[in-house]
Amino acid sequence: MSQTPWGAPPPPQRGGAWPPPPQPRQWQGWPQQRGLQQPWPAQQQWQRPPQQWPPPQPPRRRPGSGLANAVRVVMAVVAILMLASFVRGLLDQAPGIEAPRTPVPPRPDAPAPAPQVPGDPTSPYRNEDYTPPAATRNPPAVPGPRNMDAAGRLVRENPLYEQQIPTPTNCRMAPVDVGSASAAEKESHFNELMACLMTVFAGPVEAAGFEMPRPPVVVYTRPIKTACGDFAEVNAAYCTGDQRVYYANSLLRAFPARVASAPYAAEVILAHEFGHAIQARAAILISEKYLEQDARTEREAMDLSRRTEVQADCFAGQYVRSVAQSQSLGARELAGLGELAWNLGDDVLTGRPGYSGGHGTGSARQDWFNRGLGSDAAGVCNSFVAGSDEVR
Repeated sequence: MSQTPWGAPPPPQRGGAWPPPPQPRQWQGWPQQRGLQQPWPAQQQWQRPPQQWPPPQPPRRRPGSGLANAVRVVMAVVAILMLASFVRGLLDQAPGIEAPRTPVPPRPDAPAPAPQVPGDPTSPYRNEDYTPPAATRNPPAVPGPRNMDAAGRLVRENPLYEQQIPTPTNCRMAPVDVGSASAAEKESHFNELMACLMTVFAGPVEAAGFEMPRPPVVVYTRPIKTACGDFAEVNAAYCTGDQRVYYANSLLRAFPARVASAPYAAEVILAHEFGHAIQARAAILISEKYLEQDARTEREAMDLSRRTEVQADCFAGQYVRSVAQSQSLGARELAGLGELAWNLGDDVLTGRPGYSGGHGTGSARQDWFNRGLGSDAAGVCNSFVAGSDEVR
């Protein structure tokens, strides 16, 4: 869901001290509901010009002329064949001229083309030569802005927005029934998921001039103490204090069955949290906290918080777009994931129609997820320049 304490960033130039660490946001009850052949000219009809021909003369027969006639016929045929061969040779050698060829239909029993194999030079996948690094348990410090002006530029004009997301990429992660998997199985699966997320996003983040360590995933079965404070039993969060992703083993039980059973639902929740990791490494996350702390009203602060959350939704959509082919996600699965994003809205979580808290309404979150799903341009996810009505 969200993230909490921010380590020790440099103090902002205005706005006073940093606020106390916010409490991790909890998942709440869920109400039911909720991708040259050059044309040939037309043949002309030639008209024979009128001409008067003399009446044919009867042939004159000569004794012994039958053999001679046969010889002449043979020689004429040979001459015609030689002339035809000569003319054909001239046509073959003439530049830019080629007689039309009748295509040969394939044999009905001909073998189908061999399927493209991942890693093969003809494969359509991007980043096939990329090897994800191991999970980083001692990552470099999260970068932050030098001052408030820099904070504003980093959220609105970040060089990350100039990058393209590679699509498609080949996520080789095997499917797992997260609903029935044990905590250990989930943790192994989600850490493999981080490798797929790195394959999609490490390149763009590094091309923008930032480092992108691979965050570890911790699946916990009871309330846990972290570098970001205590996490409840039903939660998912990215913690900037240790740059890890935390996922409660029982999280999907908080969802309606229709949403919890959607293919790739848990993976999209983790992709959202990885979106916060991207923001942290690109200096967006702490910059937003500077701006949020300096906001004049609570309404302004909540608007900034929502921009952070829907941007993570957008990054999750771009991840799904990149791996949809390799993870066999079709139109039906993508529609289900859009419904999941809607279920994460503040109004849906609280059961209060129209309510917008720090994460955004269901319609806004679904909209930003779909924006990412529809584009390879990272700039599509720049929620910090969107109108306030787009991030409610």
